[in-house]
Amino acid sequence: MPRYLCLLECCLRLSKYTAMASLSHRQSWSLAVLLAVFPCFLWAGVENDAPKVTYRTGSAEVRVTFFATDQDNHLLQSIDRNDFAVVDGDIVIRDFRSLTRSDETRLDVVVLVDASESVAQRFHATAARVLRLISHNHPGDDLSIITFSGLRPAILCTADCSGSATENKVRSLKPAGATPLFDSLVFSARYIAERHTAGVRQVLILLSDGNDTISGVSARQALDSVIKTGALLYTINPNKPGRDLKGSLALEEMAEATGGRSFSAQDDAGAADVLEAALADLRASYVVTYPLPSRTAGFHSLRILPKHNLNLRFHCRRGYFYDEGR
Repeated sequence: MPRYLCLLECCLRLSKYTAMASLSHRQSWSLAVLLAVFPCFLWAGVENDAPKVTYRTGSAEVRVTFFATDQDNHLLQSIDRNDFAVVDGDIVIRDFRSLTRSDETRLDVVVLVDASESVAQRFHATAARVLRLISHNHPGDDLSIITFSGLRPAILCTADCSGSATENKVRSLKPAGATPLFDSLVFSARYIAERHTAGVRQVLILLSDGNDTISGVSARQALDSVIKTGALLYTINPNKPGRDLKGSLALEEMAEATGGRSFSAQDDAGAADVLEAALADLRASYVVTYPLPSRTAGFHSLRILPKHNLNLRFHCRRGYFYDEGR
């Protein structure tokens, strides 16, 4: 089955307020508020309910950022407004106010490494992937590394993780203990939120088999914490495709929920090219705007569907909350 991806962020804009958000490469937008967004697919084991976050606004415009791939999983570099329609709730939107390219932005990358006993047999390859990520990090982009095993995660290095000192720390890691995956995602989300800077696109890269054994928070709480940061999540599974379907599905759905991508151990791209994949996704992104079709308070679902070429599919966060305000 070909994979189709899109990155969707919805925001409502007020003319009398201004905020800054960085949803694409080297671009900052003036926005009134950021809407809470709901993932396209639910993580396995996650309750089927939307995050309970509502932003009040009297705005009349929805902005959607997305990217897509073709039937061969290749990014589409050119999109026309006649190629797709947006389904907002039960209303099909075909006429848009604007369709423009999104610009590039500097990256703040956080690598979250599973160093628990469950990945011990494959950890040598995982460590090699982390080392490749370090060596291929783009100048000007920040790179932090967090590891998790036993009871809690730990920060290996912050912002500047290049050099032999960091490489020696990665090589010295010995996988052991339980797997606090969900707790570590919450920890990483807080770390990312504290580092948020206007004009910088944040990316979380998770190297894990997708299984959790000891966390105090639920899968849903972990997923929501990442979604609320606005960061793209890219996952790399050390297992071969089909070996652990539950873990693989969790990683895949988790990445898709944020608009990111999921890789396996047999993907040719490898860990070093995850950064390139993130950059390519951002460079292929578009921003479409249209009038708010309904002022009904509550959750508004969103989908982007192809109009002519049915091989084009869009994978994205699909929803926002609307409240007219007081």
